[in-house]
Amino acid sequence: MTTCLLALWSDSLTYTIARALAFSGHEVLVWIADVERDRQSDWSLSHRIAAIPGVTLVADSKARPPQHFARLVVQGHPLLLRHRDVLDRLAPGASCITVVSSGDRSRAYRQAMLCQWREWRWYGRWFRKVGRIAYKDGFYPADLLGLFKSRRVVGFDAHSKFLQDERLFQEIHALDWDTELPRPILANFLGSRDPAVRERILDSVQPFFTQLAPSAHARKPPKTMYWNAYSDARPAALSPGEFLGVLTQSDFTLSPPGYSLVTHRPVEALLRGSIPVLNADELDLYDLELKDGANCIAVAPGRWPAAMDRITRMDEAEIIGMRRTIRAMLAERVAYPALSRDMCHRLGVGDPAS
Repeated sequence: MTTCLLALWSDSLTYTIARALAFSGHEVLVWIADVERDRQSDWSLSHRIAAIPGVTLVADSKARPPQHFARLVVQGHPLLLRHRDVLDRLAPGASCITVVSSGDRSRAYRQAMLCQWREWRWYGRWFRKVGRIAYKDGFYPADLLGLFKSRRVVGFDAHSKFLQDERLFQEIHALDWDTELPRPILANFLGSRDPAVRERILDSVQPFFTQLAPSAHARKPPKTMYWNAYSDARPAALSPGEFLGVLTQSDFTLSPPGYSLVTHRPVEALLRGSIPVLNADELDLYDLELKDGANCIAVAPGRWPAAMDRITRMDEAEIIGMRRTIRAMLAERVAYPALSRDMCHRLGVGDPAS
């Protein structure tokens, strides 16, 4: 049966969920609540979502929903609460509902709880159909919605361009890198400096990219650093091929949070055998069993310079050991067939053949 995904508009999380469901064999109906917002936004991914095999995108306020479908996944957003009429049209046909709450750890605790309370009221009588609560940016140990239902993170994937284009999909997943060979780049940062939370982190580590510690200079062969930071206002991203090339040549890839706590970069780095460096309190967001010193570098709050210093002092044997661990986990956790399967399960969507 069909799984319906209700979203305010079509953003990266909408794509992530729809792609995972469709790849795992589900028929997916993506229902856009705010059609005008979606049409006018420069960030809309509607065209990319509509091109996913097995996905039908509905951006028509007068469209009639199906009478029966297996599950309604509601991608929460504060502005979605203005569209109760859409929920009332879709919920009667759903056997079960998964709530992707916007009251997650990207917000301060009190703000997150207020957001969850408003969501709970918005669902009203349909809340009895809710079987799973999920969060993009993780959940607090105790929260309102957790009093009623089991909670999971959604997880995340590589950027949609690496999933939509078959050639890029094969390139990012290719096991053409050797765990044992030293890499020429010690660490990289690739991406926008925005927003301010990321800019502060980048300002604190940029000196390491201009002058390596003496221990790093002593490596045989010597290693370099790679820095490509820009602003949203003046983007200067590498081409997909260049981007994958830098990841494949780098021991470590910096993955600081951006507008969301969860980002595409850790998954992209792991797929190319590069060790992601990310905040310690964000490891759980990916549900990939990330562990400091084993398959990632976990950075304590405010300790990014210390983490960079640690990286520059690591010997080659330790780096290769971490890369071996990453290689061993790819097929079961990170490669897209496993990643999409696990995401479906976390959302409460089972095997379509069952």
